[in-house]
Amino acid sequence: ILALGFDESSGINAEYGDSCGRMKLVIVCCLVLSLVHCKDVKLLVIDIEDSGRTTPPYSYQVNVVGCSEDAKLIDVMNLATQDTFTYDATFHAKWGAFITTINGLEAVSEKKQYWQILGGSNMSPLQLGASSYVPQDGEEILFRLETWGGGSH
Repeated sequence: ILALGFDESSGINAEYGDSCGRMKLVIVCCLVLSLVHCKDVKLLVIDIEDSGRTTPPYSYQVNVVGCSEDAKLIDVMNLATQDTFTYDATFHAKWGAFITTINGLEAVSEKKQYWQILGGSNMSPLQLGASSYVPQDGEEILFRLETWGGGSH
């Protein structure tokens, strides 16, 4: 309470505070938190190999709320693990995270499978990986199981 500039002249007991002082503290804290801008991102998964689609039905979806404005996709994914979303990745010092498994389904390199990441207003393949891409507030990110060199589309 004292750190916020309240003192005895405001009628607050400096040691314990009173109910009015606590209410003022709660209001100030709520105002400060409302000034901190956060973003929400929706993660979508299509685990049918080479589906070629970006629209529902999705195998899985989760809304990740309250991400920091500068959160990268990998940060959003880490927050989503507090829900039922899971993933595994291999990390390269230069290239960052390469997503290998989503919700227990592994993209098998011997089968030329990979998790394609799509986003943006036109739901197109991202030009950056999960360690570098910064989703926008309200953006939907799609993880789609694909094969390279001869998929069905």
